[in-house]
Amino acid sequence: MPRGDSHPVFQEPDDRLLAPFRAVGGEFRTSPGDLRARLAGVKGFLFDWDGVFNEGIKGTGTPSGFSESDAMGTNLLRFGWWLRDGRLPFVGVLTGQDNPAAVALAERERFHVVYRGFLDKLHALRDLESRFGIRPEQICFLFDDVLDLGVADACGLRVLIRNGATPLLRSWAEREQRFDYTTGREGGRHAVRESAELLLGLAGRYDEAVRERSVHSARYRKYLGLRNETGPVVLSPADI
Repeated sequence: MPRGDSHPVFQEPDDRLLAPFRAVGGEFRTSPGDLRARLAGVKGFLFDWDGVFNEGIKGTGTPSGFSESDAMGTNLLRFGWWLRDGRLPFVGVLTGQDNPAAVALAERERFHVVYRGFLDKLHALRDLESRFGIRPEQICFLFDDVLDLGVADACGLRVLIRNGATPLLRSWAEREQRFDYTTGREGGRHAVRESAELLLGLAGRYDEAVRERSVHSARYRKYLGLRNETGPVVLSPADI
């Protein structure tokens, strides 16, 4: 549902954090202080695939892949949340197509789930709540297009991945308050990494996560062991 203006506004983060994102074209529909407050309740991250990890180009012999930069972004994001909460955050992919590359990334990075082939994405969201015990308002959803708007309405925090082909959709979504931040980078051009760095920065965990990961610290190794015991479960509409 569209967000109103009644949500309390909290102290804005320092501009030294925000300026690099505005410099690459990122735009805040919700105030960064409000986003920081909402992140306290975020327990998981759900990613659309096409147009988010890639440009969404389809065709014979044209897989919808992902970049190492974005993959590292998802790992740092999870590590930062583990440092914050002491437990792994939920991470999943929700795609309307059967994307083998999404499964490959989820298997390599040990996401919890890949929902594939879901044209009714709300059906998957309902299963997610019952299967994993995480409520939609505890999810940060990263998405790019019309099929995702129903899920975005239900989730607690929404990142719209920029798509240069949809200026009217972005304008409409802004008026209707359907996203909280839109990336400066487009899908397939490291928008996931941009989003992960913003969320980590707002949560106050970026420096710690990078420092610990860069030296492969004992805490990082503990996190990695727990992460590598995770899924993924791969589900199609017929499975739920």
